[in-house]
Order: sequence, then C-alpha cells, then structure tokens
Amino acid sequence: MTRLQRAIAVRYVDGPGKALAETDRLAAELGGYHLLHATRAELLRDLGNDEEARAADERALALTTNPAEQSLLRKRLTW
Repeated sequence: MTRLQRAIAVRYVDGPGKALAETDRLAAELGGYHLLHATRAELLRDLGNDEEARAADERALALTTNPAEQSLLRKRLTW
C-alpha cells in the first residue's frame, strides 16, 4: 500500500484530521502529483474547510491531463 493510500485509509479509521496530517507529510515528496491535491481537497471538505479544499482542487486540476479527472475536478469546483 502506498503512503497516500494509507492516508486515505486513515480517514476511515481515525478521521479526516489525522488523514490530512498524513497527507500533508507527503507534500514535499508528492507535491506535483494531482491525486495528492485531490485527496487533500476531499479531506479539507470533510473538515468544513471549503476555501482550502477549492484551492487544492484547483491545484489538482492544473496538474492533471486526464480528461475524465479534469471533468470530475471541474464539477467539484462548481459545487
């Protein structure tokens, strides 16, 4: 299991706050990886931090070239 997958699993066991902390520890290593930012956005949204979630989704959108992922991220940004 990758470290990012572990952080996602932590969300379901220990809550989004601890999962966000795990995810943020990966930022230096995975800062250019769109799924890191998309995961952060979900966790931030769970914590009620909509402005930071939006910024994370925007960063994820800027980093991906996959049309399906771009579509999903654009939908998130319009919710």
